This record gives sequence, structure tokens and C-alpha cells, in this order.
Amino acid sequence: MITNTIHHVLNNRQWLHFMQSPTFEEKYFSAIILTGWSRFDHFMPLCDILPTAYPSLLYSLHILNTDQFLADKPFYDCETLMKSIGKYSQLCKLLPGISIFSSISSLFTVVSKIQNLLKLLYDTSPEYNRKHSFVRRYELDSQLTELKSFQNDILSSKERLNHDLSNLYSKDIIDEWFDLYVIPIENQMYKAYIDFSPVFNITSWVRRPLI
Repeated sequence: MITNTIHHVLNNRQWLHFMQSPTFEEKYFSAIILTGWSRFDHFMPLCDILPTAYPSLLYSLHILNTDQFLADKPFYDCETLMKSIGKYSQLCKLLPGISIFSSISSLFTVVSKIQNLLKLLYDTSPEYNRKHSFVRRYELDSQLTELKSFQNDILSSKERLNHDLSNLYSKDIIDEWFDLYVIPIENQMYKAYIDFSPVFNITSWVRRPLI
């Protein structure tokens, strides 16, 4: 969903350091060209779209010009990102698809929170406990209520992002992007409701051992 900024920036720094090494032959060098990912063949999934790669692109440009590594904690809002590399935040207005960058960054934050919550749900109520309906109802109710609120956040983010994406991309690209990055987390949320539904009406619990 969000381009792996640190990976790409470190790769570009390695090339920079190679150019500074004694073994580098300058006569064979013309320029460094920063490009985005592309599909390796027609059967490969969709690659990162340009707006999600802005941190990677800008930090890479910065490190190639200054040799300063800033991407250990990349920023996902454009204004802070620009300021971190010593540029005016007004430049954000010139980036194509900047609304997509903002919308996906917001969605990325929501999805990360959902993933953390789902991990907590299944860690504290593993399959054995669910099989015997041996789950703390208070914690479960609280966590599922929070999950429900995230579901609303996902829906609103999808609507906003679908509108933003349609300004730059065709429907097939948009559909594939949602299938890759949004549908899986929605399916995980749905599965969680199914997995925990048997314990919704439990008000008393047996002692261990659960046999």
C-alpha cells in the first residue's frame, strides 16, 4: 500500500557510496535515473502507484544530493515531508495526485490499527478458547466495538480514495488496487465477527479444565 521508503533510499545510498569508492570508473557513468516499479510481466500484481512513492522519491533525491539519510522514520504527510528535506511545503500543491497520497496515508494508518487489533483479538482468544466459548466477554465486546468503528473508517476512506483515484487512474487499476490492499483486511474483519459470534451470548463459564 505504501512504498517501502527505507529499502529504496538505502539502495540509492549504496549506489552513491559505490560512486565514491576508489574502484568506481567515472568515464562509464552518465547519470542516475530514479524510476518507479513496473510489472515484471502481465501476470504480476499491480505495482506501487506514484502518489504512494512520494516519500521514497523525495528522500532518494535528497540522499543523492546531500548523502544525508532521513528515511528511518518517513513522514506520510506532504508538508512535513517537504520540510524534512529542506523544501517549501507549498511544493506539495505541484505534486500530481497529492490527494491520493493523503488518502492512502490515512487508509494505511487505519489498516495498521485494524491489524494490531485483530492480532490482539486472536492472541488473547486463541482457537482453543473460542472452541469452548471461554473468552472474556467484556474485553471481547470492547474490541469488537472498536473493530466496528474501524469498519466505518474503512468505508469512508474507500469512498474518498475511490474519488481521488478516479482523477488519475482507470477503473481496472482502481479495482485491482482495492482488491490487493483493502478487500483482504475487510475479509479478515468479517472472519473475526464469524469466529467470535458463538460467544456473544455466553454469560457464564465453566471452570478449567475445559472438557
